[in-house]
Amino acid sequence: MRRTELQPAVEAGILSAAQADRLAAFLTASAAAAPRFSFVHVLYYLGGMIAIGAMTLFMTLGWNSLGGWGGLFIALCYLVLFLALTHRLLERRLEIPAGITATLAVVMVPLAIFFAQMALGHWGADKPYRHFHQYIDGRWLMMELGTLAAAAVLLWRYRLPFMLMPVAVTLWYMGMDLVPLLFGDWHDWEVRKFVSLCFGVAMILLAFWVDLRSRHSHPSRDYAFWLYLFGALSFWGGLSLLESRS
Repeated sequence: MRRTELQPAVEAGILSAAQADRLAAFLTASAAAAPRFSFVHVLYYLGGMIAIGAMTLFMTLGWNSLGGWGGLFIALCYLVLFLALTHRLLERRLEIPAGITATLAVVMVPLAIFFAQMALGHWGADKPYRHFHQYIDGRWLMMELGTLAAAAVLLWRYRLPFMLMPVAVTLWYMGMDLVPLLFGDWHDWEVRKFVSLCFGVAMILLAFWVDLRSRHSHPSRDYAFWLYLFGALSFWGGLSLLESRS
């Protein structure tokens, strides 16, 4: 709202000229601080997703050549670096890039757990980390539980909504990896579809609970979006693939 729009209220005696000036300045400052999506935000998220993809979907076999302890050390160094950047960016009140670096710290957790397991002999060199994002396997569950635990701690510390993205992806993976863990090497796709459907419903209900909880405490931040999205994907995928025979 501009100062000229308040002038009729001044002329009607509702506001004084000084009050109108202060109100216009306040509304201008509030509008500048309000969340908005701009070209700069597109660049932030594009760069962040490229970095996240490099650390997850596009992980190369070169990491396996580092060995268990070497990979664990590098992963922890990255994690500490991203947390330091997050803290620094929050000090400068740059929440969007801070959310991206905090998310990068979260996605380093399953990588660190994978190499810790490799160092302890639970994974062989023939099982690269990138299989985590390609194949369903009940043995991934420890990495998923560790990621959820670390994300919960970091969310409690930083409370940045974008950090829910890897949480939602991890829950989605967990819904698929639970079937071989519970039923062994049982390739019953009907069971997998039904578990995906039920897990999707559970994620949507969790998102609804988060939505209600955060609406009053943090009305300007959307903590439920990613949970809704991946819950819907899990539910819709399982539902669409079930045979109705009618």
